[in-house]
Amino acid sequence: MASRHDSDLGDPILLTKMDKLREKGISEYIPLPQLVVVGDQSSGKSSVLEGLTELPFPRDSTLCTRFATRIVFRRAEQESVSVSIIPSTSSDAIRQEKLKAFQNDGLKAFSVHDFKRILAELRESKASDTMGIPAPGCPRAEGQSNFSDDVFSIELCGPEKSHLSVIDVPGIFRTTEEGLTTEEDKMLVKNMVRRYIENPRTIILAVVAANVDIATTEILEMAAEVDSSGQRTLGILTKPDLIDKGAELDIIDLVRGRKKKLKLGYCVVRNRGKQERNISSAERDRVESEFFKAGPWSSLDKSRVGISALSPRLRDLLGRITRHEFPTVVREIADRLATCEEELHNLGPSRQTPEEQRRYLLRIATKFQEITTFAVEAQYGRHEFLRDDKNLRLATRIADINSAFSEDMERGGHAVNFSEIEFPRSKSPRKPKVKGYSPTSSGEEKPSGGQNRAFRTIELLEYPELMDILPTVSTSPPQISTGILKWIEREYKSSRGFELGTFNPSILRTLFQELSMKWERLAGTYITKVITSIHQFCNALLTWLCAEERVMPALWSLLMNALLQRYRKTVEHVRFVLHTERSGNLLTTNHAFGKALAELRSERSAEQNEGFSFGSGNATQRTPAVDLEHTVRDIHDILKSYYEVARKRFVDNVCMQGTDYHLITGPDTPLRVFSPEFVVELSAERLEAIAGEDTMSIQQRKSVEKEIKSLMEGRRILMT
Repeated sequence: MASRHDSDLGDPILLTKMDKLREKGISEYIPLPQLVVVGDQSSGKSSVLEGLTELPFPRDSTLCTRFATRIVFRRAEQESVSVSIIPSTSSDAIRQEKLKAFQNDGLKAFSVHDFKRILAELRESKASDTMGIPAPGCPRAEGQSNFSDDVFSIELCGPEKSHLSVIDVPGIFRTTEEGLTTEEDKMLVKNMVRRYIENPRTIILAVVAANVDIATTEILEMAAEVDSSGQRTLGILTKPDLIDKGAELDIIDLVRGRKKKLKLGYCVVRNRGKQERNISSAERDRVESEFFKAGPWSSLDKSRVGISALSPRLRDLLGRITRHEFPTVVREIADRLATCEEELHNLGPSRQTPEEQRRYLLRIATKFQEITTFAVEAQYGRHEFLRDDKNLRLATRIADINSAFSEDMERGGHAVNFSEIEFPRSKSPRKPKVKGYSPTSSGEEKPSGGQNRAFRTIELLEYPELMDILPTVSTSPPQISTGILKWIEREYKSSRGFELGTFNPSILRTLFQELSMKWERLAGTYITKVITSIHQFCNALLTWLCAEERVMPALWSLLMNALLQRYRKTVEHVRFVLHTERSGNLLTTNHAFGKALAELRSERSAEQNEGFSFGSGNATQRTPAVDLEHTVRDIHDILKSYYEVARKRFVDNVCMQGTDYHLITGPDTPLRVFSPEFVVELSAERLEAIAGEDTMSIQQRKSVEKEIKSLMEGRRILMT
């Protein structure tokens, strides 16, 4: 034993860290430097391992080749042997605990009897059932595999041990044995071997029997697939004593690098013969040494023949690749940990219990209300959501819509233009002074009825749920083509009674209703724009806040009924304001009405003093025509003065009551629907439907959390 391990060519601290990383499952996420022994089942792999480790591997292949076996030597003051099972990373927590429970520490020796006893304990502890394979000597159950991804670990410590760690993978096989192996088993083992050797930090120890055709050896072909340049493959040739006479030169040419070259080259070892199974390791080494001193083998480089040369070569290879790759492994663990933490952050907090789901929605609701407040108060710089998209700056958008509504009402809310006053009998006609109107533009109206219908169609295509809520925008009522005075005169003549020197006040209501017939369409267009702006804002903000795609549709669907109720209430209130203005009595206490009426009458009096009349003669002459003109003009002045007051009042009421109170700042607006109070009232069923994680997310979260835990343990190992 001492001669085999008397030099320590590797860095024991680094090698120990790598072994501990592997025990924590880091190798599933980060490739780790390792030596992996691979070969056919009949290649002599077990004999090579026995020679390297001086462990008495049982010859019965059904005992120890159903899973990867990791053998670790570590220098320590006291002799000890530890046996355990490292669960595969695909294991869930329960399975991991069951397998970790199988552990045998404190052994002082490791004989064939000990090995068989431990394997028996494997069966008795039901670890084999947990690993999903039949226990030694037991038949395989239906659907059960003969092989497992778990790793059987043997760690040997002692003062004469030099650090060495090798992993033995089940041997590949070409033919199946009835009752023992299947085609599925064959592919499973092949894939397992490929998974181990494709690690770019793996030194591939390809064990090949020298008495077979090397050129067609499957394990060398697999190694070439993942290591085409042969940079990390070491060929280990076995059974040289079984080669036909005359064929030794082919093997010698391989070892000397004359054909089928590998960067790490080939070594050749002699296996124990059947009659030598019970001899000691020292005797085994002596017999091997004598073999390579004889015949053509004596010409080979002594560092390429025998277990005594192979063992330090492997320690040297493992030490070199570990030192070279260690800084990269440290960096990759840190990078991978950062990536996993970001992935977990993107998944959001866990949402598997009602409490977690409620907390998740409460955070979103609180943020929704906070950003909404910024949007309503025009504090756009307070949050990136409002900074990035100017279309979502709610206060500005509503203010623009309000201004456009006021302008539309001023320019085109009337069915006949007050500025179109004609004086057919006037001797010196001139345009009257009409504040706020241009004779050339007062009849213009923006937007047109066609534009309004197009706008509503676009909104409904984007938000079809609003179809039954938004007011229908009808075609614009036709503009009354006659002049204002002719229209009043016509209406007056068609409705007058037996009044003397005055007119029936009811004509003002009739005229006002006709004059304001466009208000309904303009108000409908206005409130449609406001509601869709609010709706769009809520939808965009919730979409932005709900990182999980599944949450937004469910939450939006639940909120929809409450949102539509508030929109409907808003539309009904706008209709109420419209009905109040157009169908009730003409009422106002606004002093602006009296002031405007006085100004108009004063202007008319001045005109009369200048000689204006419908007929000929002086200004003081009274005729039926003059009385009619006086009455029509008086109706005009009253109607115009009241219309101006009523229009401004209507615009203010719609904007303040319909929009501001019902949609923005009131106690029960759509912007307040999704609130912490709303979330608190949700039942467990609703919480699950909205915020519950789907199966894929749950599995992804568990996988990421498990990886983070392993990587954090790995980082701790590297830092100590």
